[in-house]
Amino acid sequence: MYCARIWLTLIFSVCFLFPFPLEGSQVNLRIPHGFEFGISREDALNMIESSRLEVISDREYSNDLRKVVLGGSLSGVTFDPPPDHETRLEFYKDNLMSSSILFSFEDETRFTFAKSELVGDLANVLGDTFEREKMFSYEVLSWNLPDTVVLASLNSKKRTIEIEYIHKAVLERKTAKDLRRKRREDPGDPARQMFVDGNFSAQEKR
Repeated sequence: MYCARIWLTLIFSVCFLFPFPLEGSQVNLRIPHGFEFGISREDALNMIESSRLEVISDREYSNDLRKVVLGGSLSGVTFDPPPDHETRLEFYKDNLMSSSILFSFEDETRFTFAKSELVGDLANVLGDTFEREKMFSYEVLSWNLPDTVVLASLNSKKRTIEIEYIHKAVLERKTAKDLRRKRREDPGDPARQMFVDGNFSAQEKR
């Protein structure tokens, strides 16, 4: 009975991931957890407000990166009783880049059942070709799909499961900017010499 409830929970998530029937490997991963990739933070907050969910935090990590955490999920879950869970949305330049749901379980039995069912059903939907990395009690499974990276993070010590979807188009823009910034921060860069290294003397004209 409990396994059936876990399976229904995954179906709820898949319904938002795939707005049309699955045909082979043709899937739509643009709407994980009810939020469409690329939407603005304001649009996401309007959706959250209309659903009467609580915003736990809304933090700006840099001029380009912001994370919104809300209690619960947009469409709810079918666990009985429902575990503690929260949705995490990460925006880059006001475009939704990643979406995840973090589940926290009170006991080892519920965590073990959830892990088995969710991982099995994710493999059935996304394919059984994925990478697995494990260190102590922490394990990460990753599916590298054409437009999306899907991560299942499992922590047996804390009894948490996080399912995250990352949109490659937005991630690649962030990665490209990070790389350009690192290149500009080479020791020979004039801006770094003036403002970081404290060398405010003007460069000699040639």
